[in-house]
Amino acid sequence: MIEGDKQISRRDMLRWGLSSTMTLALTSSVLTACGGGSASVSGNSTTSSKAKVGSSGIRGSKGSEITLKFASSMPTHTENAHTIWFDKFVRELVKKTNGKVGAIFYGDSQLGPEDNYPKQVQSGAIDMMTGPSVWASIVPQVGVLTMGFLFNSMDELGKAVDGKAGKILEHIFDSKAKAEILGWPYNFGGRNVLSKRAITKPGDFHGVKLRVLPSPTFVETFKLLGAVPVPMSMGEVYTALQTGTIEGLEHDAPTILQNKFYEIAKNLTLTYHIYDPLTPTISKVTLGKLSSAERQALRKAAQEAVIYQRPKAKQAAAKAMSELKGKGVTFHNIDRAKLRQEVKPLWTRFTDKYPETKPVLKAIEAVVGYS
Repeated sequence: MIEGDKQISRRDMLRWGLSSTMTLALTSSVLTACGGGSASVSGNSTTSSKAKVGSSGIRGSKGSEITLKFASSMPTHTENAHTIWFDKFVRELVKKTNGKVGAIFYGDSQLGPEDNYPKQVQSGAIDMMTGPSVWASIVPQVGVLTMGFLFNSMDELGKAVDGKAGKILEHIFDSKAKAEILGWPYNFGGRNVLSKRAITKPGDFHGVKLRVLPSPTFVETFKLLGAVPVPMSMGEVYTALQTGTIEGLEHDAPTILQNKFYEIAKNLTLTYHIYDPLTPTISKVTLGKLSSAERQALRKAAQEAVIYQRPKAKQAAAKAMSELKGKGVTFHNIDRAKLRQEVKPLWTRFTDKYPETKPVLKAIEAVVGYS
């Protein structure tokens, strides 16, 4: 079966809980029903307020006039950080535009590799995606939020991005990205380190090959800890763990659970090194195709979806942690204060390189209470 331009393995289908027949049917229906251009006019389409995956395999709702394409690397058929926000967003969008504007969720990297999304959004080939980490190649300043050990909780992150730090970043992004940040929903909890052998003290990181998100701040965070960061797409991680190409990875608990990485690596070190926001973004090309009233409705729908999604994200994170314990994963505490001191030189280097992010860091430090 084809996933965008990639071949989906039998293991992926089993992991998602679908038979090959069901998966082929789902993908065929999505590609048939949702194919076409970005923000395409579809006057004959049916409008429905149903946001979750229906019998046709589509997640979302077509608009009677415009249907937006939302690109994601996360699975279409599950509840995850992306789909929980999206489902609420599209329900509100359809309602607030009287069915004229809708959106379809293209998960499972159907629209290609995630690192290609920003340029496609800039051109209008894709209408919407999530960030901000994936945008770092175009707007490196957004990396200020993913420097290691800035936050101690999702709510500290939320308070920062809802305040001055977020406003400054939205302005920077708006001026450079040809896209607009629509809000700051949460990912499913802080990111921890899953590894084959136990990591219980800072020195244990030295020389360990860890898969990290392909983002400069993620890479630098683990270099400073003495690890060997290996940027790698999500689809390669399970096999890389099996073959020993990597010895572990960093991610949030629901992603570890969903991808069954715990089958190979049984130690979870509670680093909580990065709390990163989800950050849906929309192409300015797409915004230009909407009326003023439709733009206002879309932005309001996005904000209502943020409010709806955040507590659900926190609940999902807690549930996944409990389930990982039930799967035989051993949890290890570690001295986070010491890890923060090892990584703090990154904060200075990054803000020196991008001076416009200095007030962002200052605003974050005021929220968290660092001296």
